[in-house]
Amino acid sequence: MPLCGDLKADAFADRHGMKESLRIGLLPAVVALVYGNTLRNEFTMDDGIYVLRNPQVTNASVHALFSANKLTNLFRPVTFGTLALNWKLGAARPFGFHLFNLIAHAAVCLLLYLLLQKMLGASLAGTSVAFTAALIFAVHPIHTEAVSSIVGRAELLAAGFLLAAWILHLNDRQIPALICLVLALLSKESAVIFLPLVLLGDYARDRWKPNFRYLLMAGVTLLYLGILWKVQGGRLGRPSIAPLDNPLAALPGPWRILNALRVAWKYAGLHFYPAKLSCDYSLKAIPIYLDRRHTLPALLAALAAVGAWIWVAWKRRNGPILAGGLYLGGFAITANILMPTGTIMGERLAYLPSAGFCLLAALAWNWLRERQRIAALAALAAVVAAFGLRTMVRNRDWHDNLHLYSAAVRVSPGSAKMHNNLAGEYMASAQWDLAAAEFQTALKIYPDYPDALASYGLLEAWRGHNEAAGRMLERALFMSQRDNPNYDFMAVNYAALLMQTNHMDGALDVLNREIAESPGYARAWSNRAVIHYKQGQNAPARADAEAALRLDPENTQAQNLLRSLGSSGQSLRSPR
Repeated sequence: MPLCGDLKADAFADRHGMKESLRIGLLPAVVALVYGNTLRNEFTMDDGIYVLRNPQVTNASVHALFSANKLTNLFRPVTFGTLALNWKLGAARPFGFHLFNLIAHAAVCLLLYLLLQKMLGASLAGTSVAFTAALIFAVHPIHTEAVSSIVGRAELLAAGFLLAAWILHLNDRQIPALICLVLALLSKESAVIFLPLVLLGDYARDRWKPNFRYLLMAGVTLLYLGILWKVQGGRLGRPSIAPLDNPLAALPGPWRILNALRVAWKYAGLHFYPAKLSCDYSLKAIPIYLDRRHTLPALLAALAAVGAWIWVAWKRRNGPILAGGLYLGGFAITANILMPTGTIMGERLAYLPSAGFCLLAALAWNWLRERQRIAALAALAAVVAAFGLRTMVRNRDWHDNLHLYSAAVRVSPGSAKMHNNLAGEYMASAQWDLAAAEFQTALKIYPDYPDALASYGLLEAWRGHNEAAGRMLERALFMSQRDNPNYDFMAVNYAALLMQTNHMDGALDVLNREIAESPGYARAWSNRAVIHYKQGQNAPARADAEAALRLDPENTQAQNLLRSLGSSGQSLRSPR
């Protein structure tokens, strides 16, 4: 079957073709050139949650890996397993983590090239389109979050194993294909789109496989969904979605879908013109509308695009069929249309879908090449160079959190989350005035932001403004729920402030409740041990300090208290 309705297999003479070995070598070389500067980057953003403070990585076991993450309820044993391997080999040194991501992205680019070549045919036209699509994919700036962010590895692994499974399916290697499918699913749940993509691809090529093969894929997917449902506590996804992370989750279904379509066009815009990229699109970064004037155009445009894709599918133009299927299918699970997800938008989520965009761009380039070869080659060189340079510059934003959050605030000045995160970085470097200004901006955007209130309260305590700090910390704790990952930190900070201001009974009440609800948080035990010690209750103080050390052997407050209990000449550190 032809690549597209009017593509010619003999578009180039053989002398114009590039050797296959050169193509295979060029793709990873380009990836290394464009993403080489990520190897100097540090851990950033969610790397702290999923790597540095994740026992599934730092103290890995088979049981831990095949359990849901305690903070986010995610079940990704293959992704966390590779992170655990990196930790085993290099501990908290980020170089190995970034090197793995770079290699994984290069592998995905090669797999995409091989898949498209298989799907589009072995003609020079098909091979050229496949290589061009993979080349654009290799350098596209929208992929920087997936590659530069260590935890973006889930996207790389899921896409890589999915593409490998697809290639094996086309080559009639059913058992290896199923194994790769399982690995893709255990890397990230979005790989459930595999069967629809395979069916669409076989339809486009008009080369169907025996029905039992599709049934096996469906069975594996359903079995995975059943296991995921059980592991995540009788649900799929997070127990709750914070409005800060995804304001669409709280909207009625029709308005959620209409606004999600507007976000979908924002993704499309970034594919065409990735000039302004951000690591965050949370509350207030993207406007939400509940009127037809703002939402109806996106709906009509989406219907027109889907209608055009259905038309080319009816005409069996396999290139555009595959491009549309990859793009639409890749976003099917994450676009907040079928169901609300944990975020309103994330550039990492465009990793697999962008393969469809890159294929569509390659098809358009091939159309031009058949008519104006020199112009087409010049255009391709310009696009690859521009995208590559933009990616290299964007990688520098991911060097550390200060660079990352500063860049995000410039691109998304309405993001309360990024102003709060930037303030935290200023706090860490003792730039207290800058931190206070960022906290104030975050709270002006989102007054009911408990994390910002709690951190600002801690800053005010450091500056000696205990009364203001107390009001902020108390309000932050009152507004928060137990599912907030920072709840324990907030509670103990509030208790510590009460201790410093000699409100011991109030501090003890907070700590008793915290220990009852979260007995694994060492700081709560060590702070309560200090209260018992100051009240002359040495036995309870010793018991609490020992409990703190069992949970955290490096808890210096508990160590200091036990020394004080053993030697009256020792003094206690202030509560932490």
